[in-house]
Amino acid sequence: MPYWLLKYAPHLILTAGLGLLAVYAVHTFREQGRDEIRPQVERLEAELRAERANRIRAEMASSTYASELATLARRPVRSAPVRLCVSPAAVPTRPAAEGVDGAAPAAGSSAGSTGENLGAGPDIGPELRELAAQCDIQNAKLRALQQWAQPSP
Repeated sequence: MPYWLLKYAPHLILTAGLGLLAVYAVHTFREQGRDEIRPQVERLEAELRAERANRIRAEMASSTYASELATLARRPVRSAPVRLCVSPAAVPTRPAAEGVDGAAPAAGSSAGSTGENLGAGPDIGPELRELAAQCDIQNAKLRALQQWAQPSP
């Protein structure tokens, strides 16, 4: 065995031992650090999964809402007039003092009723159709919110 090998062998063994000790220490410290932050990482991953599921539910509800609004917009608009009847002017009533001696109208008679001579009033069809459209939009919005609020299977 050469002399120089015997001279440097203890130094080489010591250097290799220190190198292995350093590798072991780094590995141990790294694992301890991972163990310390593992609960935080798992919590953040769970939050991320929940947010992704929430986003998917919201996107599905939004797309359903948008398609329902498009369906409502494609619906044909009716133009038939809708009119309320306008009753004639009110029948004047007698003062209460005169009513004691006066004859009361017979039961079943049409005196003083509003069932006669009714005139056609203004067309309220556009307002009614607008109100119905607003109700349909609100119903679509509520259905989308219910779809979003339902828990995922």
